[in-house]
Amino acid sequence: MRSRRKPLRSDNESGLASTEVAVLFPLIIVMALFPFQVALYWHAKQTADLAAETALDIGQVNGVDIDEARRAGLAVLSTTGQVEAAEVEVTVVGDLVTAEVSARPRYRIIPGPWRVTALAQGRVERFVGSAER
Repeated sequence: MRSRRKPLRSDNESGLASTEVAVLFPLIIVMALFPFQVALYWHAKQTADLAAETALDIGQVNGVDIDEARRAGLAVLSTTGQVEAAEVEVTVVGDLVTAEVSARPRYRIIPGPWRVTALAQGRVERFVGSAER
C-alpha cells in the first residue's frame, strides 16, 4: 500500500513567493545602489570643497573684489559638472574671509534631498616687509 504524502504547501498559499519577491526586490535594489549614491555624493562634496578653497584663495588677496572670488568658486563648480543649483557666498568680516558653497549633486540614483555644503575660512593676506619680519 502506498502512503500518501502531505503536500508541501496548501492551496491557499499559492503565489506567496511572488508577493514576497515583489516586496523585497525594490529593497534589495536600493541596498545594491546605495554605495554608488554615496560615492556620487562624496565626489560632489569634494567638488564643493575645492570650490570653497578656490574662492577662499582668491578672497584672501588684499584688496580683491569679493565678487571675483565668488565667480572663481562658481567657475570650479561649472567646470567639473558634478553639481547643480550651486550657490557660492564669500564674506569678509574684519580680516577673516569665509567662503560657503552649497549645491545639489547632479547625478542622483536614489531620489531625495541630497545637498552638499562646504566652508572654508582664512585671514586676509597682507604683505609684510623685511623690516616687520
